[in-house]
Amino acid sequence: MDPGDPTGDPTTGERRCTGQDPLLLLQALQTLWSTRERQQLQEEAWRGFAALDDPLAGLLDMLESCRGRRGEGPSLEAWISRQLQCWLQAQPCPSPAQHSLRLKQLQARAIRVLTESPPSLVAPLTSIFQLQDADRSCLLVHVHRLHQEGRFREAVMLGTTLKLQPELDVEKMSVPLLLQDKVALVERYVAGFPDLQRRLLALMDSWCQPGFDIKDVASHVTAAGAAASGEERLGLAAAQPSSPK
Repeated sequence: MDPGDPTGDPTTGERRCTGQDPLLLLQALQTLWSTRERQQLQEEAWRGFAALDDPLAGLLDMLESCRGRRGEGPSLEAWISRQLQCWLQAQPCPSPAQHSLRLKQLQARAIRVLTESPPSLVAPLTSIFQLQDADRSCLLVHVHRLHQEGRFREAVMLGTTLKLQPELDVEKMSVPLLLQDKVALVERYVAGFPDLQRRLLALMDSWCQPGFDIKDVASHVTAAGAAASGEERLGLAAAQPSSPK
């Protein structure tokens, strides 16, 4: 098995070789997942990874077949991703070279999966596909969309994991979480960025000035979120084909 083999097109789900079908592996793991036999599940997963022609593309095939699911509690998809991360670390074969064409193709697929997946997939996908080095424009668009949808915690955690902080507005990202008293999360967000830390301190100092009313900040955040939701609804409405008269 060589995850660095450039043959084949990793941007599609087609398999050129005769290794295990990743979707059949997924079906087998789904059956074991329901039995809660975790030792057997891990053994089957690792055997399956070794039998795949391309484990990285195979993981994306599996995740794409489950895309859009946001169930509560632990997910099999996140478990498979973490197991592949551990399996890859135990292999002597290197990952695809940084900035290689194949890695860029895999990253593009991984980002598309990430935008429709639960937060539990962020860390393993970032590690496996080196997403911190991927096209930042696509990642920033996703962070902004999460923020507009009011998923402030997810937006900050994704920005932190992918090290996007210098390209994001620290006040915009931090204020909603400060209003929710999630100070520790904001501190992690600015950790390692002295300029952002200074801006955050200046912001919080301004909140201590006489006459400051936290309700004004809260109402501004609420209004901005409502405006973003309204724009998204208008965009969806404009995209709908008109009925023939």
